Amino acid sequence: MVTSADSHSRDDWPPGRVLVVSATYNERDNVAALVDRVLAVDPDLQLLIVDDDSPDGTGAYAIDRAAREPRLHVLVRRGRRGLGSAILEGFRVGRSRGFEVAVNMDADFSHDPADIPRLLAALEPVGGRPAAVVVGSRRVPGGRIVGWPLKRHVASSMVSWFTRWVLGVPIHDASSGFRAVRLDVLDGLPGPFAEGYAFQEDLLWRVHRAGGRLAEVPITFADRKAGTSKADFAESRRSIGELLRLARQSWFG
Repeated sequence: MVTSADSHSRDDWPPGRVLVVSATYNERDNVAALVDRVLAVDPDLQLLIVDDDSPDGTGAYAIDRAAREPRLHVLVRRGRRGLGSAILEGFRVGRSRGFEVAVNMDADFSHDPADIPRLLAALEPVGGRPAAVVVGSRRVPGGRIVGWPLKRHVASSMVSWFTRWVLGVPIHDASSGFRAVRLDVLDGLPGPFAEGYAFQEDLLWRVHRAGGRLAEVPITFADRKAGTSKADFAESRRSIGELLRLARQSWFG
């Protein structure tokens, strides 16, 4: 929820259908190129950066850039933090502005902006049922991961296995943060959502339980080249706790 302590870019957004949302924290080394590459994908795309008051000036740079780029929007949140809550807030801002679809992606180029059109196309498969969420998947045929150490492969595989077989979500790569979401699906989903990294699995779990169709398209995930990962032991422990909470709800109501 936007508060009076927050900073944001101009209020006169042009109308649009698809909003790319990127949650940032200390991504100053990546954000300029992110803006360039996302907005170059399609002239109808708009980009919202939700920054958690980065000490490195990510939000300040983005707000300055947005003053010269009408398709770029920025929300700098103060007094709250968390990847999941930032993404969800970005989705809700987009919904309030009349956007129909949000594409969530990381700011570090582990997700390729050139893949955005494929995610959007998969929302409306020819001759098939429309999808509520399309995940850019590293774990379906054609998907791959570049540059990860073994421990990250193991951790990601375990989370994907848990989400698929314990939570019952029919997705092979539930932890992928690259996804297209129909924003109207949020209207019928009860909360509270996980606020950290487990938000990715939580959203899919809720959409699936509500009857929404989930789909995957293969992507190549390349580990970041600039900046540092924000995942740490405390966040990993919190995410495990949130996944166990979802498991209890799945099996015991």
